[in-house]
Amino acid sequence: MHKWLDIDFRAIQSELRGRDFVRSSEILGPTESLFKTKEHGYRRIDDAIFLHVMDFEIGRPYSLQMARPEFICIQIAVSGTYNRSIGDHVDVVKPASIHISNAPLSVSDTRAGTKLCGVLIACNREYFVDHFKLNVDRVPEAYRPIFSSRIGSPSSLMLPAKPDIMLAADQILSCRYHEPLRHFYLNAKVVEIICGIAAQINGLPAQMPLRAVPNKRAVIEAAAMIYRRETFNPPTIAQLATRVGLNRNDITSGFREAFGMTPHAYGHLLRMEKAHLMLQDGQLSVSDVARRVGYEGYSSFCRAYRSHFGRSPSIVKPKPGR
Repeated sequence: MHKWLDIDFRAIQSELRGRDFVRSSEILGPTESLFKTKEHGYRRIDDAIFLHVMDFEIGRPYSLQMARPEFICIQIAVSGTYNRSIGDHVDVVKPASIHISNAPLSVSDTRAGTKLCGVLIACNREYFVDHFKLNVDRVPEAYRPIFSSRIGSPSSLMLPAKPDIMLAADQILSCRYHEPLRHFYLNAKVVEIICGIAAQINGLPAQMPLRAVPNKRAVIEAAAMIYRRETFNPPTIAQLATRVGLNRNDITSGFREAFGMTPHAYGHLLRMEKAHLMLQDGQLSVSDVARRVGYEGYSSFCRAYRSHFGRSPSIVKPKPGR
């Protein structure tokens, strides 16, 4: 059965002035049948900004009408697809995309079974422009009402998915800290994203197409960053594909084009290079190095190292002066 929901960003902002987090069920009523997730709600960043983390499966089809006057909405979609309507204008929000919009009212329609992953950052329009020093005159004219008008625009500004922004979104989604560290970490990542978005907008060309083509290379670079950051416990290809919003074939072909190897081979290369540097440093035993790069056993690490470098890790000598 289709469900109709209404939410007002002003009410969320008002609730968040007295606390750090508001659950959706407090605003929408019972949501267990709609959103299959541990946490669904809105998190205070400061008096002008709040965050909604999308990491859930849709249990029932619904339409969510959002009253959001004077709010700049940054939507970073990692996986899952849904429709967003502003007046008669409909946008399909797809994976590996960044949408910037500002309209008094929008409606999002989502089908049951859809798995949505991404972040929504809502920021008061004037605060966004003034606090982050957005040069509205540099914004292409077609999109200028998003930042300069109280009534906004039915068209959203679609930006190429830059690796640093996609990586920050992934770090928000994969955050495992408990409070209060979670609060501090997510706040820092949201500010990082907004700074990146503001810098990207300030550098837009004067003539920009109405629809930006998703930058697959940037998404692949974001995936590579995940491997570089998580050498201790690298994700599987399936997990990596889910996190960056591409399918396995696109991930594999993208890595072959960018790095000349499969994602698995790229992750293995990083682990071996990191292990070799630690062995040359001479501060850790071979067993400790093995654990640092995600190997549970000494023997399995030695086999992998010998296969990669053609010699045993135990004969690696520290560099002079170490």
